[in-house]
Amino acid sequence: MKEILNGIKSLVLSFAGLCLAITVFFTPFIIPLFPIMAAVFVIYFTRTQRKLLKTKETPIYNLTGGLVKIQGTVEAPEVLESPFFKEQCISYSYEKAKLLYSDEGEDYVASATQTNKFQDFYLINKTGKIKIITNYLNLWMLPPQVEQVRKIRHTQRTLKNGDLINILGYAVQNEERRFELRGQPKKPLIVGTVDIDFRTQKGLNAIRNLLPYIILMYIAVNYFLFFAPVKVHLEKNTPVILFLFFGMPILSILFTMAGNRQSGASKLLFSNLMGICIGIAVLTFPLLCLLFITETEFYRILCIWVSVFCCTILAAIMNYNRLDKIFLKDGSSRYK
Repeated sequence: MKEILNGIKSLVLSFAGLCLAITVFFTPFIIPLFPIMAAVFVIYFTRTQRKLLKTKETPIYNLTGGLVKIQGTVEAPEVLESPFFKEQCISYSYEKAKLLYSDEGEDYVASATQTNKFQDFYLINKTGKIKIITNYLNLWMLPPQVEQVRKIRHTQRTLKNGDLINILGYAVQNEERRFELRGQPKKPLIVGTVDIDFRTQKGLNAIRNLLPYIILMYIAVNYFLFFAPVKVHLEKNTPVILFLFFGMPILSILFTMAGNRQSGASKLLFSNLMGICIGIAVLTFPLLCLLFITETEFYRILCIWVSVFCCTILAAIMNYNRLDKIFLKDGSSRYK
């Protein structure tokens, strides 16, 4: 009886959740909720990268135990050969996936097999040398090498002698009272390259500088959607709708073509205009889709598009020098 009641309770909750989702999706309330859900999604799935970035590097001679981040060069005595790509490495993660195709021509994974082969290695930098125990090792942050042969997709990630990496794990003393770096069943060793970490840090810095303008844009969009009075009732105009959806992508192509024929300051100007157009297009396209799905007043749609346009241009102008410094600055490391 208890199992039946639990089943009924789960069914009722599932039905209520489905009804709520449908109600929200087909009303304007999906507009303010969508960026919040997207932000939560991004925060959740980048927590490992952010933890690796935020953890400060620890000199090997200064280890005291616990969670640490160490940067150094990989060194291992034995050389392995990866299964499909036949590359010399010291550890690898290899996936062989069988692909099938839907009626629309899109591929999806029907089945996949994963093969991991790790060996303990040393990480060396100017502060010392530490052994890495690879019982629990995660290589998913390393850049993948992918090749598809007919309906089989081969993907591998490798560690090689001489690679400069960042590694996050737990410093534990062995029987000889020397520190080793280990992972745990639910918290494996996380490996990232210096280049990927640097690019991720640049992206986070850019978001931090643009955040005030994103918040301003969010407030403006919701004001025009829910609170601003409709001063003029406009009929939907097909040429205007086409411009709202495709005007910025077309302009970005034209600016790119014009920039390719220029040099110096002119080329830089067209490049910046192209970037602004792409930014507006990326922000407005899904927003316009949601606005038209929810049958929003056309006057409000125009006001919302203009507010996104103005906020994007304002953000680009006010942050030009900051973004330029972020994306042109070279990365550096203390321990190499």
